[in-house]
Amino acid sequence: MAQRIDRDLLRKRAEHNDGDLSTLREITLHQFDIEKIENLDTNCRHLEILFLQNNQISKIENLHKMKELQYLQLALNNITVLENLEGCESLRKLDLTVNFIEDPLDVESLRSNEQLRELYLVGNPCTQKEGYREFVITALPQLKLLDGREIEKSERILAQQIFPAIRERFLSERAARQAGQAEYNLTKADVEAAVATAAEKDCSTTDAPASRLEATRRRFQSQTTSHTPEARLQAARDVAIMKEGKKPTPKEDPRKAFEVKANRLFAPDGRVLQRNEGKWLFMFHETPDTIVLEVEINKFLDTSLIDVDVHPTWVRVVIKGKILQLVLDEEVKTDDVICERSTASGHLCLTMLKLKSQKSGDVVEIRRKEREATERQKKEEAKRAAEGGSKQRNRRYERLFEPSEAVDIHTIVGAPGKKPIPNRAIGRERKQAPSANAAADVPDDFEDDPDVPPLC
Repeated sequence: MAQRIDRDLLRKRAEHNDGDLSTLREITLHQFDIEKIENLDTNCRHLEILFLQNNQISKIENLHKMKELQYLQLALNNITVLENLEGCESLRKLDLTVNFIEDPLDVESLRSNEQLRELYLVGNPCTQKEGYREFVITALPQLKLLDGREIEKSERILAQQIFPAIRERFLSERAARQAGQAEYNLTKADVEAAVATAAEKDCSTTDAPASRLEATRRRFQSQTTSHTPEARLQAARDVAIMKEGKKPTPKEDPRKAFEVKANRLFAPDGRVLQRNEGKWLFMFHETPDTIVLEVEINKFLDTSLIDVDVHPTWVRVVIKGKILQLVLDEEVKTDDVICERSTASGHLCLTMLKLKSQKSGDVVEIRRKEREATERQKKEEAKRAAEGGSKQRNRRYERLFEPSEAVDIHTIVGAPGKKPIPNRAIGRERKQAPSANAAADVPDDFEDDPDVPPLC
């Protein structure tokens, strides 16, 4: 059946804000077959963006306290009158595409919305009336866009010239329409009574639930309906009845399901079994005094869906009905436990004080000191690494740019009083290493003149 806007639905749709309604700025409530706007002004007073498209809303109401609302989306609903938006002082964009607003004079109720810049009425009967656009842009001079088209200055000047005649015609049409409203209501009541009688006749042949479902299905598939708010609402209700008839048998009580599941958490001999039904990634960190369990959880998951149960030798975390049960290596104190959740990543951090720990005091203080010690250790390691890298760079510099041995300059320029050896001769001597029997081949009267070039 139709969904009501209650606190449970709002909290469910506010998961991106951790279910907090008092600070909620945006909410999406489309395709819920909602028939009435309610409970938004009391629970979500600071809303700025509200999506209510594709529902069965027939009246704009209960929005007068939403002073910060800037964008209201009401397309594809059953709204017939544009009203009750005077209190939305910050409204800048209003979308009423494909509704049933027939009287163009209704837009005059938006004159007090001085911040309104965009208005969408495409698909409403009022847009088919001659002079509709000229009337709206004159009645609402604060508008910048109407039905997605920018309002030009020249267009506004021309519209102001014919505005009085257009408004007079719309007033006469409203009077004629109100005169024939009584006859329309009588015809509408007769049609509804005939439909109800036919449905009761169809349901009288067999058992009530099955016949009602079958009659609804026949009426939905065979009858031709007009494009009216009543017909659209009746079609939505018929679809809800057919969906309800196709629903499977109701699920078992969650408490009984948990009891059945709990029977598989312990072995027949009483041993605690480890389970990870949600395939959660987790990690243990141990210190001399504490055991820290970190579970990777989606940061958009509401904390109200997480339950933690700590025992001396094991711990159980239930996340959205799925169990993570782990056995601890050491016994812990169940009274000294910290359960935290990261606002950045959403990870769950469970700090448990070991039973054998000699430290006294609050586990919060112990955990804080351990974190400070870890941070100091990381800084010292980083400092040592930086110093080691500096020494290594100094050694590399010494190898590259400083000579390892002293060089005798006489080996290059020769002894005092002698002519220096040319560099090219030194190069040749370096290239032509003397053989082992070179001394035996040199004659006794051979004189080595350094000015004479070698033979080869």
